[in-house]
Amino acid sequence: MLKKIDIYILRQIIVPLFVTLGISALLLLLEKMLSLFDFVINQGGPIDIVWRMLGNLMPQYLTLVLPLSMFLGVLLAVRKFALNSELDAMLAAGMSLNRLIVSCIYIAVILLIVNVIVVGFVQPYSRYTYQGLVFDIRSGALGASIKAGEFTSLGNGLTLRIEESRDSGRELIDIFAQKESADGRIQSISAKKGNFFISPDKRYMILRLYDGTLIDLDITQSRPSIVNFDLHDLPLAVPNFATFRERGEEAKEMTILELWQARNSDDPEIIAMIHSRTARALSILIVPFLAVPLGLVAKRSGRALGITVGVVILLIYHKILEFGLGFSATGDVSPWLVIWLPTLLLILLTARLYYIGTYKVGGLPLRRIEIIYEVTVDAISRMINRLRAVN
Repeated sequence: MLKKIDIYILRQIIVPLFVTLGISALLLLLEKMLSLFDFVINQGGPIDIVWRMLGNLMPQYLTLVLPLSMFLGVLLAVRKFALNSELDAMLAAGMSLNRLIVSCIYIAVILLIVNVIVVGFVQPYSRYTYQGLVFDIRSGALGASIKAGEFTSLGNGLTLRIEESRDSGRELIDIFAQKESADGRIQSISAKKGNFFISPDKRYMILRLYDGTLIDLDITQSRPSIVNFDLHDLPLAVPNFATFRERGEEAKEMTILELWQARNSDDPEIIAMIHSRTARALSILIVPFLAVPLGLVAKRSGRALGITVGVVILLIYHKILEFGLGFSATGDVSPWLVIWLPTLLLILLTARLYYIGTYKVGGLPLRRIEIIYEVTVDAISRMINRLRAVN
């Protein structure tokens, strides 16, 4: 049963955790969104497909965002307790840091389950869907290959120009089409909007045009024929586009259960992926033991050095796991060396910091770094003041 103190600690952790989760995910997606817009526009794809691509990228970013949010949530809560003397009251009442971290472990276990679901099951499908969207845009599926504002040749003498594309390219706005026959006959069509349909025999794609004008110029006639229409169907030959590969051809697109079933194969990428996903999932249990000691600050200084140090440690660990996965997937390096050795070093570093914060008198794990920082800043300040005095 949770006690009142546990509920209070959880409340102080959850708020910054979710705020950090939202901000971090938003920043990562904004950074990627610019490149996706540029890619889709250059390939002539519909703009609304960018949101589907970003949605499928979100699980990829959660491998970094979840541990980072957990770290900042716990650290900011402990830092608040230390600066407001609440931590002193807890310690005076006989509550140690070991007791305080119990509440943090509750959240870590929940996030561990979420992390396993995301990394083991959601990521493979979202990655496959994302790659499929990229393939569809690059392959030029009709509607995604028509660039707004440009004349596009669709074969058989048909040229099409649109001003805007919606609904993944199926709905077109402000259309101009011109079809030239082999006998010299030219049909020019303008319409306010149109939709794509597949004929029942799947041999033709129908461009259904609404509210437009058709000008039929026949060289055998003295004048062109002009017809205003409410609805006009323009048949198009269906292009033979390549189909995207099946999911599972890459180890990154296999769920954790599929990887485990294929663990006896000779593919080193599968073995490396099992080790990498396991290490990422379990590493979130280390985060509270890293955040608690780094959140301890002296009331006089109140420096946020622990935030910088902790974020740098987690980012370095994240990148090391990425490189470790890449090296071990080739089969030249054992995953025990490039994945689990860095994880062991992180555990030892975290254990050392936690031991100093919990069992050392006045335990501030970053006190020496703070002293060096203060001395360096003071020296730089004196140097700047002397230069100003000389000038």
